[in-house]
Amino acid sequence: MAFLTATELNTHIYDYQLAQITENDLTIANTAIQAAIAEVKLYIGTRYDTATIFSQTGDSRNQLILDITKTVAVYKIIRLANPDIIYERYHDAYTEAISLLKAIASGNISGQLPRITVSSGSGGGSSSGCGSSGGGSDTDTDTDTDSSTYYPLQILGNKKFTHDF
Repeated sequence: MAFLTATELNTHIYDYQLAQITENDLTIANTAIQAAIAEVKLYIGTRYDTATIFSQTGDSRNQLILDITKTVAVYKIIRLANPDIIYERYHDAYTEAISLLKAIASGNISGQLPRITVSSGSGGGSSSGCGSSGGGSDTDTDTDTDSSTYYPLQILGNKKFTHDF
């Protein structure tokens, strides 16, 4: 079973709206879900173990990440068309979801998510799909946590990167 299915989007969009927008083509909804998962991973993948997070199913899923992923997926779907949907309202929900992801990614709020860890002697690596510089020296770790927590993008210093979707 997948982390999120098109039928589970019904908490964020009515079935008839989804059917109208996608013209009953679930491939469109599934593509939006995969894009939403990829976007969420971009925000939290340098700090949290996204492979573990997105491999969960059913009640074992983190409900906040599930809700945010649904919001992002529906936003991507309604960009095609928006029958009976107040676009501005959903755009605000999407903006709020991204703000939450940024706060989780920065560590300002706890996402209660599994952290990325590197086994001692493994030479780096990341299950987030974000890559690794290898080596795993002390300068690659956050001084506020134990030395097994690794942040692949920490070498970038305080530079902030943004992207538009």
